[in-house]
Amino acid sequence: MTDTLDRVVGDWPAEASAAARRTAARYGPPDEAMPSRLVWNHPLPWKRLVVNRDPVEHRFPQPHQDRIEGWVDLEVPRESTADLTAFNGSIRVERTRGELAATCDVEAINFLAVNLAHDLVEGRIDVAEARREYTEMVAGHLMGRAQPYTSGFAFAAVTAGAGTADEDEPVAPVPARGGGSRA
Repeated sequence: MTDTLDRVVGDWPAEASAAARRTAARYGPPDEAMPSRLVWNHPLPWKRLVVNRDPVEHRFPQPHQDRIEGWVDLEVPRESTADLTAFNGSIRVERTRGELAATCDVEAINFLAVNLAHDLVEGRIDVAEARREYTEMVAGHLMGRAQPYTSGFAFAAVTAGAGTADEDEPVAPVPARGGGSRA
């Protein structure tokens, strides 16, 4: 491991340090290192991976600590955002950027969450089905059974800059430049 990685995660909680070291072993040294997180940019097939020192407690489908964020470029229609948050509170949509993240304690479960989120956005399943399938596949994964949705993306990953962003529409007039004061 790099000196930087050792310096940053040396005083992290054991679970966080282990997650950072596993991620570095798989994807190489992080591109950004801060006292509270490490960031890997474009560690294929992800757009970005972040390992956070401080966890977020999460109780679905069973109590665990969310710590690893996996980001992808994914266009999420406005009408799908409520379904995604109802499916899993650890799904985050950055609609303006055209990104979606899943956060969990295991990268494989992030693949699962993103795959099911994609199925939801595409209308192949509803929220109840997504929650049921997620619960069943997490259980299978924890018991060592192969789960296709936990080993990678089950859809063609979008390349950066492929038009997934939603810049939204202006609703207020744009002030003229020069001469006037701004509020």
